[in-house]
Amino acid sequence: MIMNTAKACSRQSLDTYLSERYISLGEVSAQTGVSQADLETLIAAGCMPGPSYEIRRREELYAYVNDEPDTLALTTKDRFFAKDVIAWIMALKPQIERNSPEALAAELKPRMRDAFKAGLLRFGAAEIAYEGCVSASGKFNEAALDAHFEAYIWPHWRNGTWGICVFGSHDMENIARKTVAVQRMKKFTGDGARSSYSPEEARRVRAAIDEYEAIVPGFSPHDHHNSSRARLVETALEVLAERA
Repeated sequence: MIMNTAKACSRQSLDTYLSERYISLGEVSAQTGVSQADLETLIAAGCMPGPSYEIRRREELYAYVNDEPDTLALTTKDRFFAKDVIAWIMALKPQIERNSPEALAAELKPRMRDAFKAGLLRFGAAEIAYEGCVSASGKFNEAALDAHFEAYIWPHWRNGTWGICVFGSHDMENIARKTVAVQRMKKFTGDGARSSYSPEEARRVRAAIDEYEAIVPGFSPHDHHNSSRARLVETALEVLAERA
């Protein structure tokens, strides 16, 4: 995710959030023993998630040379990777050492798709007929699952998005747990629009919130207002508090 620093949020709170949750590519290299150049190659091939955040700076170098101004536009950026990428790289190191990044990526992607499917099954996707990928009886539509993984799950993994909103985002089962938790909240709260619940509905919503909290970390001050937490969880808690 590219940070737009023009948006209103405290830079100090943002810096604190980033330092607590993320590390630089140099730190990833130091902790894994894999060179930064090799890590860049792994990212490009799809073997490692990209940065979850970037802070980009646009500057201008100015000098007065040969009786006229001479300017050069400069763009610098700091990149922030989810800390759990360390566990991912360490688990992959034996394969990194004996395979090309391209060969490794070709092996990893279907394996990760299968892990995502296992996570859907484990964390109750059938209960909500998740994204048309699985029926209430637990039968998978493999074509729909392939399309969903290809269009949504995989590109968000490569772009570092899951490092923003999933505890243990290196694990596809955790990603499945998070996406199911969000879809469950959408279903039970009418996508955040419900203004009342029966006692039984309230019990289900509270259980869904507990599951969401177990897998979704707090969002940054930059992102919170647009997050599923603000839109689904906090609005539901307000409604539940009114009837308590």
